[in-house]
Amino acid sequence: MEDEHKELYIKEKFNNIDYMMLKSITDCIYEAVCVIDEYGIVIVWNKSAEKLYNIAYEKIIGQNIEDFFDDAMVNNVRKTGVSIENKCHCPLKNHPVLANSMPLYIRNVFRGAVSTDRDFEELSRLYSELENANSKLIFLENQVKKNLGIFGNIIGKSSSIVKKIDMARQIAPTNSSVMITGESGTGKEVFAKGIHELSGRKGLFVPVNCSAIPSELFESEFFGYCSGAFTGANRKGKIGIFELANEGTVFLDEIGDMPLSMQAKLLRVLQEREIIRVGGEKSIKLNLRVISATNKSLQEMVKTNKFREDLYYRLNVVEINLPPLRDRKEDIPLFIDHFIKEFSEKNSKNIIKIHGEVMNILNQYKWPGNIRELMNVIEHIVVTNKNGIIQKNSIPEYILLHMKENEFFKEYPLDLTRAIRELEIENIKKALKITKNNKSKAAKLLNIPRGTLYHKIDEYKIKKL
Repeated sequence: MEDEHKELYIKEKFNNIDYMMLKSITDCIYEAVCVIDEYGIVIVWNKSAEKLYNIAYEKIIGQNIEDFFDDAMVNNVRKTGVSIENKCHCPLKNHPVLANSMPLYIRNVFRGAVSTDRDFEELSRLYSELENANSKLIFLENQVKKNLGIFGNIIGKSSSIVKKIDMARQIAPTNSSVMITGESGTGKEVFAKGIHELSGRKGLFVPVNCSAIPSELFESEFFGYCSGAFTGANRKGKIGIFELANEGTVFLDEIGDMPLSMQAKLLRVLQEREIIRVGGEKSIKLNLRVISATNKSLQEMVKTNKFREDLYYRLNVVEINLPPLRDRKEDIPLFIDHFIKEFSEKNSKNIIKIHGEVMNILNQYKWPGNIRELMNVIEHIVVTNKNGIIQKNSIPEYILLHMKENEFFKEYPLDLTRAIRELEIENIKKALKITKNNKSKAAKLLNIPRGTLYHKIDEYKIKKL
């Protein structure tokens, strides 16, 4: 159709409506808009349609839609009169679109059909970005619910922990991998989170327990997966741990429990700094920092071929070894005070006094579970308290039994003569028990002559043990 005939034809179709105004309006619409008349002639083709299909307005307007598309959805709707909503369609080879199309009626008279199309790949990308943002939001909500960082800022004034804090502050702004070692419950995750917060990274801090992820789920959990990647997969796909931590920090706790097969995959990610989702094809570049933690000796595991040496050196650029709580005696009162306030507020309790005897026992206990155990004990003491005063009977029974069995504390009388007598009886009984009543060996343990031991056994009327 010649240009002058096109213009007359279109004006007639629109009953003298200002066609240029209509075109200006449709050009402002983000979707690709196409309108055909009852014969299949294209009478509206906006700029988004030009861009989506790479067909110029001047070329297609006034022409039959079938000259350009063998299977245009808008043409099918023209023929059938049945509307179609949100259907994936491929009018051009390898060019999927999400199409909506419906019949066009003007004053109850059928005049053709109209369609609005969107690039399917673009929609998929936008949807993926939305899902990623939603996953991050859900992750943050869960972190708040878990109340991560219940310790607040790292607590401690002992020289052993102050040195570690200084080192953490020094290396925080760098991009170097950090390995945090120490016994279970020493606060490795708190340190890792502190390093992340001081690093200035804009992304998330994502903690993950390596020992809790089965080998068969490693790739899908860490790399994420696309829709339909495997049976049982979420139809929307899922963002992985590495992608979630992009621009931020991933904290690999219990790294020593990661199977060798998983270690190889982790090493590749750290070397390549990119991942591909399970079932996907596009690689995703990563900019993340890795902080690891373990309570095991990875060096010994390397020697016994239970941990990859190359991965060990990749992770252990800077090592921070956290001291156990028993080596931070002066910090115990700080933790006790902090946890009492924390759990009192959380449980609407009013703790007004803690007996010195209780503080003495808690200070002398060895805390094999470290800070985590202390936190658990203080929570127990607070929630079971009735009168706001913490006394000896508030302490969990297992701690009192442990202290008694190991004789870490004993209340001796103020009378020195009586106190010395009780101490001697106690130590003699202990020596006899250890040596199975061999008095010669017992005397050596006590560092006294054997005759003196016999005399004291008679004096204190100590029976055979």
